[in-house]
Amino acid sequence: MIPEPLPARRELTGALENHWIEKIHEAIAQEAETGIPRFEKAFVMIRIYAPRGTNNSKVWDTSNRAINVIINNLKGIFFDDDNFEHMACGIVADWSETGMTEVRICDLEELKKCEIFR
Repeated sequence: MIPEPLPARRELTGALENHWIEKIHEAIAQEAETGIPRFEKAFVMIRIYAPRGTNNSKVWDTSNRAINVIINNLKGIFFDDDNFEHMACGIVADWSETGMTEVRICDLEELKKCEIFR
């Protein structure tokens, strides 16, 4: 869990990207305390909780979020590469009182057994 909403791609300056890389690595380090799973094929779910306010007066276009900063910092750790042979991803956004970003990683083959993939 990262205690801020994932920014839009167009807002991602070098300094902001470095900030997010640091937050992602902190979250990975916390996960490492219990062991980091490794997936042959991973599914990465990114859930953004966005606070309502002056900067969020319009509905967010979830496809314009800076998801690559997350995906690129997970590859090589949880899965080999971010190509379609090794991972897939989804992004969801919800309004919330406070902004945050949640990242969940699971086995894609197990997820394919869900009804939605039939």
